[in-house]
Amino acid sequence: MTVSRAAMSYATALNRNELFESPGLRRDIPALLHPEEEVLLVLPGVAGDFPDVMIATAARFLLASVAGPMKKAKIKREVPAAEVTGVQYRPGVFSRLKVTTSGRDLKMMPHRKADAERFAREFEHLLRTGTLPS
Repeated sequence: MTVSRAAMSYATALNRNELFESPGLRRDIPALLHPEEEVLLVLPGVAGDFPDVMIATAARFLLASVAGPMKKAKIKREVPAAEVTGVQYRPGVFSRLKVTTSGRDLKMMPHRKADAERFAREFEHLLRTGTLPS
């Protein structure tokens, strides 16, 4: 069995976060990606049985959700990369990460503050320069 570029790049980006035990994050989400798509950044949402996850690829930005054993993961919202205009994160008790777009913004409560801060910093760099920080 060969592993797609999307699955490999998703796993690499996901592993940069401190993860909680959610098999669906590893198993189900890669099925939502195009096989040759390159995943640049991933941020898991608040820990739970069916967490949300933000995924930045070279072509689009996704807010996806892990589903239960009887359902598949699903894309809640998707916007082309060209429509993403910024990212905002303010730490606090109920912190949210917001990705601003030319249309409706995407919001999610991140799992960990440190991961959200890193994601926001790297995503801002990506939007400004077109590349991830080294």
